[in-house]
Amino acid sequence: MKHYEKLIELGCFSRCDLVTITGSDAAANSLIHDYLQKGYIERVRRDLYTTISIETKQPVPTRYQIVSRLFDNACVSHHSAFEYYGYANQVFYEVYVTTDSRFSDFTYDGITYSRVSPRIGSGITTTNTGIRITDIERTVIDSIYAFKKSAD
Repeated sequence: MKHYEKLIELGCFSRCDLVTITGSDAAANSLIHDYLQKGYIERVRRDLYTTISIETKQPVPTRYQIVSRLFDNACVSHHSAFEYYGYANQVFYEVYVTTDSRFSDFTYDGITYSRVSPRIGSGITTTNTGIRITDIERTVIDSIYAFKKSAD
C-alpha cells in the first residue's frame, strides 16, 4: 500500500507512470503484479490501469478521465461530450473518443469506448480535472456531421 495514495491521485496511469513513481522497471512490474492480485488496480487495456477504491470497489477515475489518458490527443466527443456538459437527457454506455491514434473499440466496467476519427483539429478544451473534451461549438458541429453518434 506504499504507493496506493499516489495512484489514487493519478486515477488512471500507465506503466511508465509507475516507473517514475517507483524509480525502476522491476519495482513497477512488481507493483503492477501485486496490486492487480490484491484488487487495488485493474487493467483497462494494454498499458493502461485504473485505481480501484478500497471503500466502494469501483474505479476511481470517471469514464471521461479514462478517455483523456488513452492517448495524448484523445478527447471526449459527440454524445459523450453532451453528457459531460449536462445537455443529454439520457446516459449511454458508450463513450466516443476522438483521436488520431487507431485502436479497436473496447469495453471496461460496462462502458464501451469507441474511436471516432477527427475531422476538425480545433475546439478541444481541457478541464481543471484534466479531461480533454470538445467544446460546445465543436460538439454541435461533430453531431451534425455524424448524427448517429449523437442521437441514437
